[in-house]
Amino acid sequence: MARSKATAPLADKRIVVTRPEGQTESLRLELEKLGATVLEIPLIEIEYTADDAALKNTFDDIGQFDWIVFTSRNGVQGFFTQFFNIFNDIRGIGLARIACVGAGTAKAVREYHLNVDLMPEEATGEALGKEMVTGQSLEHLRVLVVTGNRNRETLVNILSEKGKAIVDTLSVYATYENDVEKMDAVESFRRDGADAIIFASPSAVEAFVAQARLLTPAKSARQPKAIAIGAVTAGAMREFGIPVAAQAVSPTPDALAAAVAQALK
Repeated sequence: MARSKATAPLADKRIVVTRPEGQTESLRLELEKLGATVLEIPLIEIEYTADDAALKNTFDDIGQFDWIVFTSRNGVQGFFTQFFNIFNDIRGIGLARIACVGAGTAKAVREYHLNVDLMPEEATGEALGKEMVTGQSLEHLRVLVVTGNRNRETLVNILSEKGKAIVDTLSVYATYENDVEKMDAVESFRRDGADAIIFASPSAVEAFVAQARLLTPAKSARQPKAIAIGAVTAGAMREFGIPVAAQAVSPTPDALAAAVAQALK
């Protein structure tokens, strides 16, 4: 028997989702399934872009890589958008093994009917790097790490310094801070507040802090608890002094919704 909205775990709760426009639907549906009212405030914008020379060099050598490593869903989308501008067959990717930082990234890869050979339990670049260099030799192997313009160097450093791999990087998207001043949802957030706000990346945390004067609820409004998608985002929140009320056990919409429900019990 379906439960009524009134008895749902997030009934009468206002939840702010800060993901980029176009990337919120699955999370919004999960939250609404639990009875929440969702306020979308896209703090960052993703632009799929890459340097022409870097693309040419990478795709000219694509069959020579032993590993291709994806660190985000955006990286997967950006990579294959460019890939299919050059190749008309997925077999053009060659025989490289594929590693992904987490479940969401792996799911995006599998949508192209490709298997994922390695994924760490903890969805961080550091955990992925450590798992790749443990129990196997990467010495002299060629590894392509697909990134964005703000990716940290931790993973690349582990692969090249500890694993002795020959590492190339390809940036296929850029992350920019959105100007939130004219968003209708922001006015609603300042006036009425929210019960929780979900951060899905360190970039979103940075954008929130940079525009804090526009994103502060009135004293009489609901004051939100902050939820992190994972360890890296939680770390960024703590660096900026934002208390972490909950951290999702995995970076999936259902896990995020469950973390919000747990935090608001």
